[in-house]
Amino acid sequence: MSTGKYFKRGVMALDAPHIGHVVKETDHNLVIFGENNERFDVPKSEIKTTGRNVLIGLTMKEIYEKYFVTRNSPLPVDDIVKKWHLPENVDMATYHVSHPNSMLSRGVRILNEDFVGFVMKETRDKMVIFGDNDQRYDIPKSKIKKVGSNVILNMDIDEFTTYKVNDLTILPK
Repeated sequence: MSTGKYFKRGVMALDAPHIGHVVKETDHNLVIFGENNERFDVPKSEIKTTGRNVLIGLTMKEIYEKYFVTRNSPLPVDDIVKKWHLPENVDMATYHVSHPNSMLSRGVRILNEDFVGFVMKETRDKMVIFGDNDQRYDIPKSKIKKVGSNVILNMDIDEFTTYKVNDLTILPK
């Protein structure tokens, strides 16, 4: 995952001062997590201006109608990943079968099977998980119970929330 020039920037619509933050950037799209557990996959071609925030050249209603995606949907990938690794019309579950050691973009659940976010980065000993409301969690890999189509953590929600970090903290290497 490349961070890109839009990563972690706030996003505005023509009629809304804050609709969320960019959590992933691909060659053509921005993945935006909104304030109310929303997700929008917006093409970069819709960007009107960029400064401290990214301004999408649409109203909030137009963004909802065109680009709203369920939060649990597989995350988009860059064209080069599609070209090198993925045949046409494949979902991320198929990608993970062919790359079993990678946890990137997998959904994360806790012991009671509640969904808590997506793996956005992994290091040798940690996973960076982006959850609801632009929250970030740095979880030790030692807390993994099982890895399948999702990563299951050996903890409940109370323990999970103790791993919350400030989303402006530098990503681990």
